[in-house]
Amino acid sequence: MITLDVEYLSYEQIAKIAEEFLNKNSVKSIPVPIEDIIDINYNIDIIPIPELYNICGVVGLSDCSSISVDEFIYNKRPYRYRFTLAHEMCHFIFHKEYHRKCKFNSITKWKDVYEEIDESDRSKLEFQGYAFGGLVLVPRHELITYVKKSLPKIKPLVQEAQKKGVEREHYLSYAKEELAAILSRVFEVSTEVLTRRIDYDKLEYLIP
Repeated sequence: MITLDVEYLSYEQIAKIAEEFLNKNSVKSIPVPIEDIIDINYNIDIIPIPELYNICGVVGLSDCSSISVDEFIYNKRPYRYRFTLAHEMCHFIFHKEYHRKCKFNSITKWKDVYEEIDESDRSKLEFQGYAFGGLVLVPRHELITYVKKSLPKIKPLVQEAQKKGVEREHYLSYAKEELAAILSRVFEVSTEVLTRRIDYDKLEYLIP
């Protein structure tokens, strides 16, 4: 077993790191140009790998010089591709010290090494990557702005549920899903990323 002693970071700590990343890279537009940031600002190679997911069970991985992405995701799933890049940037920037402890020289070797990492360490690494990815691609201030702007679009669903006497707690998940679908096209991320962000940032109170 490989023990990395990965530092625990709260969601709020990760949010602060993500905000610093956005400020450092002067991000002013939505959707966040994550591919350009990686390519131009960090000079990191993005390498499409055929069958990467089938080989090692992940759609993206990084080392100290490049980010590899499953070729199908790279070519056919733009939203998943963008999130994979943002997720891997967390590992690339903030987890380099752990990468150095996990030496591998091939994708198959990476899988073997990854599976040897202590489960608690692995869990912290992945949570941080997922949280960072969502916070970078869906900046907090912009999320609140667009949620408020999009509320009128889900008003018919809410009104229909209320007319039928449905309690808010029962129609809330439908409302969040529809809101996430609207915002997905704005931020160019999946609805799953948006629903998680709405939950983590406790924005459901805005839904009537």
